[in-house]
Amino acid sequence: MSDEPRGGWLREAGVRAWRATIDLLYPERCVNCGRFGSVLCAVCEVGMVVVAVARCPNCWGQWEGVGNCPRCFGWDALEGARAALDMEGAARRVVHGLKYRGIRSLAMRMAGSMAGLGDRLELDVAFAVPLHRSRERQRGFNQAELLLAQLELPRAEGRLRRVRKTSTQVGMRLGERRSNVAGAFAYEGPPLRGLTVALVDDVVTTGATVNECARVLRDHGARAVWAVAYARANYDGTKDDRIED
Repeated sequence: MSDEPRGGWLREAGVRAWRATIDLLYPERCVNCGRFGSVLCAVCEVGMVVVAVARCPNCWGQWEGVGNCPRCFGWDALEGARAALDMEGAARRVVHGLKYRGIRSLAMRMAGSMAGLGDRLELDVAFAVPLHRSRERQRGFNQAELLLAQLELPRAEGRLRRVRKTSTQVGMRLGERRSNVAGAFAYEGPPLRGLTVALVDDVVTTGATVNECARVLRDHGARAVWAVAYARANYDGTKDDRIED
């Protein structure tokens, strides 16, 4: 056996030993209930079921009124949205676990819940909703790209980019969110003429970001643009329209 293969084997063994030590000292815990053993335990995962309630036909949020709900009434570029879960309870903790705590292994679980959302949309290509490079560098990843990497959706040749850094939208009203993301995105690549496009993200709140992305993609020929997300924040007309993510 040569020194090089032996050295490679030793390095791999060292990495495995280090990971085993980390797992022993810091075992995974469920982001929802805190139970040891997994980032999302089986009990909590089974409990995250979409309740069969009235839904907005456009954005998939809970809505018992006629027509589209107020949250998505102003979407002028998106065809609509589909989400696996409501942004509440365990689903909210999962979203926050990936986005703010950096638990990347949650992406696979989230994508599993999203599987099949685009089956009836006849999608041609899919993009991840982009982060600005400075925010992605700070966070270390783009959660939407992690989700897209786990989904069986057709990849695009072009690239959707966030070309202007925007303020965090947590706590902003709907109008503030729209102004915040206006002109923040650009598309580079071949024309999207006649294509149906998916925009993948972890959560759709007001839809201001995905609607602005859709506007750019339509400007480059996309026939229809759908948002496909893990969770959907629901509309509550009894509260102030400042939205917490």
